[in-house]
Amino acid sequence: MKALITTVFSLMLLIPGINQNKSEDTITITVSIEGVRNSSGSIGIALHNEDSDSDFPEAEAFREESISLNSSGTVEFVFENIPTGDYAVAVMHDENDNGDIDFNEYGMPIEGFGFSNDAMGDMGPPDFDQAAFSAEKDTDITVSLIYMGS
Repeated sequence: MKALITTVFSLMLLIPGINQNKSEDTITITVSIEGVRNSSGSIGIALHNEDSDSDFPEAEAFREESISLNSSGTVEFVFENIPTGDYAVAVMHDENDNGDIDFNEYGMPIEGFGFSNDAMGDMGPPDFDQAAFSAEKDTDITVSLIYMGS
């Protein structure tokens, strides 16, 4: 019996992936984006990690995606295979699909934007710490879009 157990254990070590639990190594982060006012354009979503700390949200994101819209209201996106850690999300509704957030003559954004924790900065975007959340397991967050200068 001892030989059988030893053989089975040895085989488990030799077969690639059999003793690896991927769910422990990576997680998913599901982002629900609420308040999308129309189906024009696309939603840009950026997942930032601690490397973005000093220049959030302008720093290069850990992961970025663009979602073409076909409805208004709530849009959901899932980031898969994400290492555990601290993250912040920045979202933009690019209504005219020009790849940038547009501003009015007073410097107010005219397209929707939002951040994790519904964080807001003083006279500008929030800091990473204001928008950061801990993702040690599969995590669901909600970002509410704001439309200011339109």
